[in-house]
Amino acid sequence: MPPTPVEQWRAPRVLQAKSVVSAAVGIVVAAVFFPLWIAIPVSVALGAWGLGMCARRPTVLLDAEAGRLTVRMGPLTRRVALAEVSAVQLERAKVTIGKADGTAISFFAWRKSRLDGWLKVPEIASDVAHAISKAAAAASAPAEPTGAGVTRDRSGKNLPVAAVACTGLLEIAAVFFVHVKWGNPAMTALGTVVALALGFAGVFSVVIALWTFLTGRTRMSKPAV
Repeated sequence: MPPTPVEQWRAPRVLQAKSVVSAAVGIVVAAVFFPLWIAIPVSVALGAWGLGMCARRPTVLLDAEAGRLTVRMGPLTRRVALAEVSAVQLERAKVTIGKADGTAISFFAWRKSRLDGWLKVPEIASDVAHAISKAAAAASAPAEPTGAGVTRDRSGKNLPVAAVACTGLLEIAAVFFVHVKWGNPAMTALGTVVALALGFAGVFSVVIALWTFLTGRTRMSKPAV
């Protein structure tokens, strides 16, 4: 069965509201607990992301007729020719598109946390991944299987894994700049919590990135016929 010519998935409005609130909280935390030279660029980045998510609704547009996949996440837009798709990876709510040149793009569609589940965010990652895989198969000749219809080409995963690892390292480095010494015991405790949260999140990100890179335990499928 040929793929549907045009398919589109748009994020629910609640995700836009969540992004704005998260950005606002992040800006307040940065302004209070970080020195000015760190707080300003962090606040600008968070503000740009929050406003971008609010102004541009996250959307995945699959145009099989034109042979193009467009992924828009707030201020960021990525376009991929379906003929260049070498593999589609599905890991819970995260979809990773591996390209023939060894690069990859990743996005969440749409539920990625318990909070999203509580907010009734739909879980569509499987549908999106399958549709992309089918459209990519129709746009290019099928690749040689490496066994049981699964491919383990790691080249397409290196970029998102490296991004996760770098984010974790930045979070660990940020711990040393958190202002934890306050005259107010409550602020001291809050600053300590912020530092610990950054540290745990950074270590978790680095460990997950290393585990993914070294074990390759991800569900990778070649574009299905």
